[in-house]
Amino acid sequence: MANNEGPGNHPLITVLAATIIVIALIAGYVWYFNTGPVHAGQVVSVSDYPIHRELSTGSALGGVKGQPDVYDEVIVIADVKIKSTTKLPLFLHDMWAEVTLPNGEIEQCLAASGADYKKVFVAYPALAPQMKTAVPRDITMTPEQEVEGQMVFHFPISGKDWDGRRQFDVVVGFLHQKNLVLHTMPETRD
Repeated sequence: MANNEGPGNHPLITVLAATIIVIALIAGYVWYFNTGPVHAGQVVSVSDYPIHRELSTGSALGGVKGQPDVYDEVIVIADVKIKSTTKLPLFLHDMWAEVTLPNGEIEQCLAASGADYKKVFVAYPALAPQMKTAVPRDITMTPEQEVEGQMVFHFPISGKDWDGRRQFDVVVGFLHQKNLVLHTMPETRD
């Protein structure tokens, strides 16, 4: 039997050369197209408005055994900046916030939308001086565009739970991109 393989045609050398070429192409692609995050942002300020009400309509109609019904909530106003850092349009879809309570439980709330945003300041006139332009939903951000505005959240928690929170994050959801998570305070561990 004659050996028909010429010099340099060894199968191992061919596979090795092909592997090196593929790795080089992938590395070149990643290096060339790696542009980092497509968005950035920050929470400029956060203010809270705790509400505590005890409702009682008499001993026969009150809470359990005539006790008053207790109603706690916290309205949170966050001023934020969001910036597109890509050369392509970004589609800002939605905004929400997550608060981690002292017991580790996480409460989530969507930001108040257009009409509801305005109603918050009508329902709670003490908040009216803080009203600014709301961050709009479902907008297309052009490359390098920066959006500034306000988000309002409503959490059915007590002021004590809010003050003892472990973490508060504002999350901005984009279509076809990762969410932008804006941390407002460092996470603490037990």
